[in-house]
Amino acid sequence: MPSTFFYACCGTISVMNASRLRLLALFSILGGAGLLVLGLWRPLTIVVDGETLRTRVWSRTVGGALAEAGVWVRPEDAVFPPADAPLRGRITIRRAAPVWIAGERLSLHLTTQSIAGNVLLEEGMRLFPGDRLWVDGNPAPPETRLDLRRPHTLQVSPAARREVQTPFGVERVTLGNAGLADALWGAGCSLHNGDRFVPGWDALPSESGAFLWAASRPVRVATSNGVITGMTTAETVGDALAQIGLAPQGLDYTLPPADAPLPEDGLIRLVRVRETVAVEQTPLPFDVQYQPLPDVEIGEIRIVQAGEYGVQARQVRLRYEDRQDEDGQDENGQETARTVEASYLAREPQPRIVGYGTKAVKRTLQTPEGPITYWRAAQVYVTSYSPCRLGIPNYCNETTASGQRLRKGLVAVTRRQYAALAGSQVYVPGYGIGTVADIGAGVPGREWLDVGFTDEDFEPWHQVVTVYYLWPPPEDLTWLIP
Repeated sequence: MPSTFFYACCGTISVMNASRLRLLALFSILGGAGLLVLGLWRPLTIVVDGETLRTRVWSRTVGGALAEAGVWVRPEDAVFPPADAPLRGRITIRRAAPVWIAGERLSLHLTTQSIAGNVLLEEGMRLFPGDRLWVDGNPAPPETRLDLRRPHTLQVSPAARREVQTPFGVERVTLGNAGLADALWGAGCSLHNGDRFVPGWDALPSESGAFLWAASRPVRVATSNGVITGMTTAETVGDALAQIGLAPQGLDYTLPPADAPLPEDGLIRLVRVRETVAVEQTPLPFDVQYQPLPDVEIGEIRIVQAGEYGVQARQVRLRYEDRQDEDGQDENGQETARTVEASYLAREPQPRIVGYGTKAVKRTLQTPEGPITYWRAAQVYVTSYSPCRLGIPNYCNETTASGQRLRKGLVAVTRRQYAALAGSQVYVPGYGIGTVADIGAGVPGREWLDVGFTDEDFEPWHQVVTVYYLWPPPEDLTWLIP
């Protein structure tokens, strides 16, 4: 019994070991195949103009790997290592940049060369002494480095030698397609904007005729706006100003004159002249006329016509100059001439007409001295005087303008009133009736009356009183006009 059981167990164990061995063998085969596959599918790093791409490929060469990775390469592009080289795990590509080359015609060239001269060599163009190279429109040496991240334009100006008349004599100058001025500049000549070139500053070697360069000289133009500098080849002041764009206009003039040769110090004074025509008006005074108004009561004043100033006109031509003086100070708007071209009466003056009433109205008033008849009553500033109270220190005089001796009952008025009222009478309340017989100075701005006394019976007066002018009125009433 025991031996039979042992046999059965050993047989089972043998069967199980065989199955495990078969599985292990299968796994070993699959693992080896996987390792083989991993070994053939290789990692790859591709760098294109600084940008990195990482991938895996089956190919064993550079060209095959790029094709498998989908990286398109033009014949002009630079590939490192070359396309037929075995794959090493890293490929560097530099894309060819477009460069336009301007010659007899404009052509496009794709290149990986970063030196301008090498790009031209790729196109079979060699640079010789005197040739000029232009990179993107600017003169540049052949060793100029190009930024291949953007397109460029190269232009070559082949050199040619021409005789040029210069301020230093006849010189042989190498000319290119950039023109005469560029060739002179390249030869070390100092050029200025005012220089003159024959046939022109851009003259090409193929042009016929003599080549000439006339160097300009500096000039300074003193104007009212400051000093302006320029360069000129002109011989006279006027031509120099025209060449630098400051030619005199109209009445403008220069110091020295326009036809004079340029001064040694190069200083020209330009005086700008302008003229205007103005009308000057001078007021003409009007007269004052007096007109009697028979329907208006005496003492009333009316303005019949206000009066209007006349105008005397003159047409005047004025000349002004804008300049800079010798001390450098601006003198703008200086009037230098004034000419009267015409004079005429633009408007006649209209007289002022003052109307004064001449209608006499007789009125009666009861007074302590009895009834009086008067033609005018007015508020009058009344003062008093006597022979030794005339307003003159240490002076006495008792004779009035009428020749009578000064006493109570005689009154004085202004000279203007006296001419009309002499001998007429007035009634002054508190004084009585007085006869106009003397002349006084009066009080400015007031109607005035000075009542007379002797020195013995003098009474001081200096008040406003209603004065009555007794009938009849005088013929001349103009004294009533203010």
